[in-house]
Amino acid sequence: MKKVLTGITLLIFTLPGCSKPAASESINVATIQLPTLKCKTCVRTIKTALASVDGIESAEVNLDSKNAVVKFVPAKLDIGKIELAISNAGYDADDVKRDSTAYENLSECCK
Repeated sequence: MKKVLTGITLLIFTLPGCSKPAASESINVATIQLPTLKCKTCVRTIKTALASVDGIESAEVNLDSKNAVVKFVPAKLDIGKIELAISNAGYDADDVKRDSTAYENLSECCK
């Protein structure tokens, strides 16, 4: 019985975890300029888009400075993929232009 409990305990602790990176994974920080950011709805839209990207640990979007500070696992993605996620949400990200279809689907206050 003790061996079974030990085995189950080991299994539970070795299962893939949530979104926390392993101790050996490094975290990079990128600041991405968002020149087309206009309102709090824009902030929420971008944060939602970034939250769905695997490898992003956190994202803070600042309306006043029109940028996003993103913490991410470089082994899983790069800055280009982060910029693409923002573009696909309808916003310019650094030099990556917004997706025009996504832009048309934004709230009027965001255009």
